[in-house]
Amino acid sequence: MLSLSPAKILVVVVVALIVLGPDKLPQVARQLGAAWGDLRRFRARLERDVRGAFPDLPPAHEVAQAVRSPLAFLDRLADEHERSTAAAGAAPGTEGTASSGPSPPALPTNGNGTSGHGAGVAAGGREDGAGADWGPLGVPDDPTMN
Repeated sequence: MLSLSPAKILVVVVVALIVLGPDKLPQVARQLGAAWGDLRRFRARLERDVRGAFPDLPPAHEVAQAVRSPLAFLDRLADEHERSTAAAGAAPGTEGTASSGPSPPALPTNGNGTSGHGAGVAAGGREDGAGADWGPLGVPDDPTMN
């Protein structure tokens, strides 16, 4: 980014004075000031029009921060989303806990109401009727895979 220290500004003024001369320098400075004012008014008008079309846009300084450091901005948005989800997800009877993700899949049943990874395996029976035992992930074990 362009950073102008007082020494750099002094060098620019001296060079401008040498190049333009003392009679044209005030006129050029006025023109530059007017152009700068026009640019600021144009930017303000453009921002006002964009905010009218998209009222939910974050402020310009937040957009600039996101461009400079996108990971920090995304981390902050994720934290805000987690807080809002936790606050909105606390329904009566849940003691303020919010779901941290999708529910685990239900285990398959063997037709008699027990899960495929439950009592039937403990009793030594076949649960799917086709000769395969259910594995720990709810998927039939294949004895040929061992």
